[in-house]
Order: sequence, then structure tokens, then C-alpha cells
Amino acid sequence: MTDWSNVKGLDMSKAYEYFRPKLTRQLWKTAIWKAFIPSKYSFILWLGLRGRLATRDRLAFLQEEHPCSFCINTMESASHLLFACPFSVHVWTDIRQWLGITRHMSTLPSAVKWLKKKKTGSSVQNKVRAIALACTVYSFWRHRNEVTFEGKAPNPEGLVICIKITVYRSFWHSFHTDFDCTLIHIVDLLYLSGYAWSIMYIFCG
Repeated sequence: MTDWSNVKGLDMSKAYEYFRPKLTRQLWKTAIWKAFIPSKYSFILWLGLRGRLATRDRLAFLQEEHPCSFCINTMESASHLLFACPFSVHVWTDIRQWLGITRHMSTLPSAVKWLKKKKTGSSVQNKVRAIALACTVYSFWRHRNEVTFEGKAPNPEGLVICIKITVYRSFWHSFHTDFDCTLIHIVDLLYLSGYAWSIMYIFCG
């Protein structure tokens, strides 16, 4: 074996980097595992990014029809379930409008990449957006299981309200002691089936 250590001008660290296997850089790791994001949300988001959600397309070997639980028109895959399904588009449109997000995101990796690079707005806004992304993906998966295994009817309006309330609660539990202000109010009139649910206030300090 050649003794590379005696080769003049050879940087051994560069040689190691040249020969070692190259792995795809996963920029999303630092974006989804945050103390302020509930771990169960991060876990489902992590599964989605790794292509490990147990969607019906992964059961294709059974040679049976496996349509989307929400629209019943297309084979269920993670990309369809989370972004392409009309049900999901409806929910994302409302959530993006609620958070003031103008960018259209069509895949989970692109959404997380955008979130990681997002620098405009306050740190509070960015944290709320991070919680909302993870919460929305988790809520899609949970609602899909309710529709699939419990026979519930798909309810996009109800899911939007559930996501908003959950984001409020998650943010409140993580940050209510971190502000010097007397009052931070996040006001949102929530509607379901024509009835006003509540106006949400978050008190700090």
C-alpha cells in the first residue's frame, strides 16, 4: 500500500474528504427539531421528509386500489396527501393567508427549505410559521387516519380551525414567559358551520 503520508504537499484531510462517501446534506434537520415545536409534530414532519409516512401507495404490492382518503380520486401518496389534494390545497390556502405567507409551496422539502431561509419578519412570526408548518402536516396525517379508520367525513374548515387553535396553544405554552409586554393579543374570529367560535387572546407577562 502506498504511504500517502510522505507525499509532498498532500493535505490528508482533503484526501479523506475526497475518498469518503458523500451524503446528501439534509438542511431540514435544524429546521424541524426545535424546542418550541411539539415533538409529535416534528416526528410526523420528519417521517414525511424521509418518505416514511405509511400512505396507501406504499401498499401497492397488494395490487388493490388505494385512493386518497380525502378526495377518493387519486392514488394516495405523501406528496398528494399533503399538498396536491384539493382538500389539502383548501387548508393550505387558508393557513397561508392567516400567516401572511404569499409563497406557494408544493412539496414538503421546499416548504421546510423556505422556512429555514426565511429571514424577514420578527422572530416571533418565524417561530409561529415553523409551529404552523409542523402542526399542519401533523393535522393532515391525524385527520387522514380519522377518515380512513374511524369513518369520519373530511372537514377542511374544521381542520383549519383546529390547526389555528393548536398553533395558538403551542406558541403560548412555549413563549408566554418570554415577553416583557403586558399584553400580546392575537385576534382571530373563528367560524365553523356559520357560528363564531371565539376570539383568541394571548396574555403575557
